[in-house]
Amino acid sequence: MADAIRASATRRWALRAAYAGLCVMLIMFAMLPLETVPRLWAGPDLLLGLTLVWSLRRPELAPLPLIAAIFLLSDLLQMRPPGLMAALATFVIYRTQRRARFMRDRSFLAEWLSASIAIAFVLLGYWLVLGVFFLDRAPFTVILSQVVTTAAFYPILALLSAILFGLRRTAMGEVDSLGHRL
Repeated sequence: MADAIRASATRRWALRAAYAGLCVMLIMFAMLPLETVPRLWAGPDLLLGLTLVWSLRRPELAPLPLIAAIFLLSDLLQMRPPGLMAALATFVIYRTQRRARFMRDRSFLAEWLSASIAIAFVLLGYWLVLGVFFLDRAPFTVILSQVVTTAAFYPILALLSAILFGLRRTAMGEVDSLGHRL
């Protein structure tokens, strides 16, 4: 019994470390100077998409303090207003994590729709707050393209997380090794 508890705790911490490592890799990849000419469209926000996949499928593997720290690190390294994206993403992900238990028996399309709405709230909210404080912001079409591409990449991120890390939604009535409901 003690070995099962230890193995479960080790797996949980290993997956948390894997999530943090993937996020740091995505942040570093986003900082690479791949193009110097401004584009008329934006690619997906993979950090937000990956965080939503892990938060909707296994909220215990992506705790809110870790999410807040990762997004704050992203804000600081990408020279965005410190804490703005972190606050928006943490708030929206907190709301989606609270609904994750009710999403277990829903279809993947419902999960995808929920994630797409969360993506739209975070990215459009970020754009609106920048406008309220008269800060430089991208044109609306660029932000809209980022919302669409991030939502379109969600199934790919969910599939890769399921294949590489065995990340799946918890089943109804599933318990951990201590007997606590997931």
